[in-house]
Amino acid sequence: MNRISLLVTATALMVSASTALADEVATDPSTIKDSAKAAVSAAISAGKNLLGGVADGVTEGRESAQGSDGSIVVSSLEQLDGQVSVQLLKVESVEDGSLSALLGFKNTTDKPLRLINLRQTGALLAIDQEGYSSAPLPGLVNPDDVTIPAKTGVRQKFIFEGTSTKVESIRLWGRDFEVSN
Repeated sequence: MNRISLLVTATALMVSASTALADEVATDPSTIKDSAKAAVSAAISAGKNLLGGVADGVTEGRESAQGSDGSIVVSSLEQLDGQVSVQLLKVESVEDGSLSALLGFKNTTDKPLRLINLRQTGALLAIDQEGYSSAPLPGLVNPDDVTIPAKTGVRQKFIFEGTSTKVESIRLWGRDFEVSN
């Protein structure tokens, strides 16, 4: 069942409950309004919690299951520390006004590592001189996962929304990586 189906199901249940309550107090308009407000608020809250739980469950499931290639899944800064070194190798403007950032990931372990959820909101950001951030462009141009073979490194290019000032760092899971010279 996908996220939208789950949200629709949760919303339908809340609307059904609010309809039953509204039938009981149909004579008082303020009670009906309050009941509808509470039901819609509860439906939105339930839907948000449902989607958040689904996303968290998918991440936890991916972390607990080893990849078919034997890779260990990394989805946070805490998991990254001690296993992967990260360098911002190069930042340049692209013809369409966006930014290209080349990151180097070096795996220090004996197993492949897979960094996941990189396109998740706030996981990967370009930070400019003025302290403003740019998100990776949506779509297939940026990977959501990067696999790093054991005891070696990979270079991965990411494309970010354009900025009018120079990029000073790339932020990955809350840690800034400065441009190497």
